[in-house]
Amino acid sequence: MKRNKILVVLCILMVAASFLFAQATGETANVKVWPKTQPVVYVGFGAGGGTDTAVRPVIAKMEEYLGETINVVNQAGAASAVAANTVMYTKAHDGYSMFATGSAPISGFRVMGTSETYWADWASFHPYMGAAALVVRTDSKIQTYDEAIAYLKSKKVNFAISGFGVGPHVLFEAVRDIAGIAAPNYMTAGSCRQAGINVIAGDAEISMATFSSVIDFIKAGQLRALAITDTKDYTDFGLNIPSITKVQKNAENIPLLSETWPILIPRDAPKAVVDKLTEAFYWAVKQPTIVDYAKNQGLVIAGYAGEDADKFLAIQEAGYAWTLQGVGSTTVSPEKLGIPKLADFNWEVAKQKIKK
Repeated sequence: MKRNKILVVLCILMVAASFLFAQATGETANVKVWPKTQPVVYVGFGAGGGTDTAVRPVIAKMEEYLGETINVVNQAGAASAVAANTVMYTKAHDGYSMFATGSAPISGFRVMGTSETYWADWASFHPYMGAAALVVRTDSKIQTYDEAIAYLKSKKVNFAISGFGVGPHVLFEAVRDIAGIAAPNYMTAGSCRQAGINVIAGDAEISMATFSSVIDFIKAGQLRALAITDTKDYTDFGLNIPSITKVQKNAENIPLLSETWPILIPRDAPKAVVDKLTEAFYWAVKQPTIVDYAKNQGLVIAGYAGEDADKFLAIQEAGYAWTLQGVGSTTVSPEKLGIPKLADFNWEVAKQKIKK
């Protein structure tokens, strides 16, 4: 009899413990990262551009993992500096406001005088890495990269870019400096995709655009890619696009041939929010839909977060800032800002700029 009473008590305790455990885990599962309202990612370029199309699929997967909605708002202007300034200087650093751009634009903010913020102010998540391509209309008389360079030397042509200080613009600035080409008549289109459309429409003769933004036009035979800013030729989908390192002498002086499209949050945002975003990001970039998306868009998975992301952006700033300085596109010298040249870059020194 006494034994039966003991068994009954043990059963009651086990049931109570199971209930408390289930309640605790249920509460944990229901804890929201953003309990007050939905967070917003401010994309620094227009809808449909390279940055916009790169980050939206990853944000959607991060939403899936977190079980919460993340709103995306396009706020173009000053090569994404407008959106950066909105988040860094006008919004509370409470984890509800984020920013998305290209690694090249943020690398030029300080030297171009569009914003004082830079990589050390942000925690960043970089899903993809991608190249840029020099493109013409398929029926253009320009058939090769060498012909394009000769044509650009012969006259001042209409040349489409998404904006000043973005990756493709800076890469072409490096190319024209090496090749000895005068500045063309730049036409700013607002996005790389629109720059490609401007070439198709005949408003511009040539463009340097993010490859992923115009790959569908190239596949469809509307644009011809003359070179790609990658270290190897691009041969997927039956294409045969030569690496710029093969067609341009001294191409090793073109900074960091590819860029990334990071999602960023102020570094002093709540650690719990940054940690959950990091967790969701690492999960998202491993999902088959994201891997397939990257392949179809001519991108590769970068998957940078934490110190890897910080180091990548610090190196990018060194490469892009000094390239802009070399072609006379800066308002503030990188030397004045303490930005080292790539040859002098030291990560142990650079990371001291991160505010603890």
